[in-house]
Amino acid sequence: MPVVELSVDRSLVCPNFDGYKLSFDPVPVLRQDIDVNPMRLEPHQNQYSLLHVELFARHNLLTSDPWLRHHSYYMNGRHQLVQCIYDPQSGRPRGQRVVYTMDYRDQGDGYQHLAGDYNYSVCFVSERFCVICDGMTSYHLLDTGDRSRSGLETWQRITRAPVDPGSEHRGFVLYDARLDVVQERKQISLLAGHVARRDHNVGKEDGQTHVYYMDLTWGRWTQALASGEWSYCVCQRLETTGSLHYCAFEPRAESLILASNREVQTHEQRLAADAAAAAAAAAAAAAASSDVQLQNGHSNEHSFSWTQTDDDVLIRFQTPETPSRNDFTIRCTNSTVLVQYLEQNLLSGDLYSHVDVDLTTWTMEADGLQLTLVKAEHQHWPRLLALEDSAVPDEAGGDEESAAVAEPPLPIPNLEDPIEECDLGLPDEEIKMVRFNLPSGAITHTIFLGSTPLLFSATLRPGFPAAFATRQGVDASVWLQMYQPSRPDEWSVRHEGQLHAFGYVQASKEQRKFTVCCPDLEYVAICESQRHVLVYRPRHDSAGGLRKRNGPPVTVGKQNLISLDYGIGEILGVTTANNLITILTSLNLIHLQV
Repeated sequence: MPVVELSVDRSLVCPNFDGYKLSFDPVPVLRQDIDVNPMRLEPHQNQYSLLHVELFARHNLLTSDPWLRHHSYYMNGRHQLVQCIYDPQSGRPRGQRVVYTMDYRDQGDGYQHLAGDYNYSVCFVSERFCVICDGMTSYHLLDTGDRSRSGLETWQRITRAPVDPGSEHRGFVLYDARLDVVQERKQISLLAGHVARRDHNVGKEDGQTHVYYMDLTWGRWTQALASGEWSYCVCQRLETTGSLHYCAFEPRAESLILASNREVQTHEQRLAADAAAAAAAAAAAAAASSDVQLQNGHSNEHSFSWTQTDDDVLIRFQTPETPSRNDFTIRCTNSTVLVQYLEQNLLSGDLYSHVDVDLTTWTMEADGLQLTLVKAEHQHWPRLLALEDSAVPDEAGGDEESAAVAEPPLPIPNLEDPIEECDLGLPDEEIKMVRFNLPSGAITHTIFLGSTPLLFSATLRPGFPAAFATRQGVDASVWLQMYQPSRPDEWSVRHEGQLHAFGYVQASKEQRKFTVCCPDLEYVAICESQRHVLVYRPRHDSAGGLRKRNGPPVTVGKQNLISLDYGIGEILGVTTANNLITILTSLNLIHLQV
């Protein structure tokens, strides 16, 4: 499988960038009242997994039109799609208007969402088509007309289709949608996700009986040439137990690009992997049983058990008949033990810790032998022998936490390049971006991203797949997919832009909720859940002609801290355009002229 490397364009890197300078220049803030509050659904009490929290918390309830960046949309509490337009010529927002009202009479579940349903997802696939996922079970394809005209016409629904006709899942979120013309026919590819739960039949020693996973449904609308009717079918189903950091179709939608901290696989591959894991677990259990039998004397006729205190270890050996002292051979050192019965090994190996040989005693009982070892140090032994894979049984009532595998050590720091906390990434995580090809039904390309999640993803150009940002040193590098229709087997990514020092900036913002950038990468913004918006302009002028000694001029960026009023409510969504940030709150619509 080819591994794609992230090749940084050195011409986009600024080696003399010296950080961001706080600017006190005023930022105009335009505030609009809204007639009906935005519709926002909270997780149900049964939706408590990490995947549920990420799905609801990261959901941006304000959608931007890639073809008209100054147009934004949200769904209100009356299930109406509201259009919000900012006029860049006058520098003022226009009045909000309802362009479409959802109709539920053909679904049979009333006019309201049920507990556990997801929020609305809106995606524009062309200048005339828009796809809405209602958060329950269905897609809605709308004809928007010419959105660049400011008429009062409303949008019309063309067709409706269930996300997954053969599934009992309720609650879907639309991750990506794409319109392509293939063999003169229009096709719309869609990918929706549902957080599902299945029984955990492998490795129950951790006490977990079920596992949550993201069930991804790859569907497709196709328009007939003769009648113009749209037909829907499910192309593929994918699964992953990890977080979904990025999801986008490539042009022509024959492949899907996914980034997650767990493996992405089809339903059939997951069933085969579970069957292989179950077989491996059964083989390991059989091998462990065999090891216990060998350690206990190569026969079920001889067995032992052990208990301990802080001072000594007591080992009892049982035999089926009354033994004599001459039947046993016992040899002990300060670190090893050997016990034989009639030339058969009952116990042999290195002890977990040292003992005092002079105080070692053994006595004969009615049913066997009792061996007492005095510990050289007062400590708790998690096991009897030193080997971690030893099959010696734990003492009765032993501490389960003491038998846990120790955590791996942290990386050794380079003293010449000190490592900060944000350099370490997340423990036990390896994030990969994979390209799943539909015709072959397999992953064809992989990008290893390390343990640091993607910083953000954003649509830079209409009709193109979303770009994604990774941390490269202290900077943030923005990447775009490269696809050549003449060579569909090749795939790579191109370094599109560089956000200087933004890798460290975002790592220090623990209260961030949304991270967005404008299409031309002139600025990037971090929105917290309450009040604060931070805007960073990495392409700022030099610092008033300042120059390092015997060096080039100093280059600094510009940072704006915008504090909104207390009465606007929680920030629910954000969109960007050139020199404009539009923020949706629970009570208002805010326009920042940046």
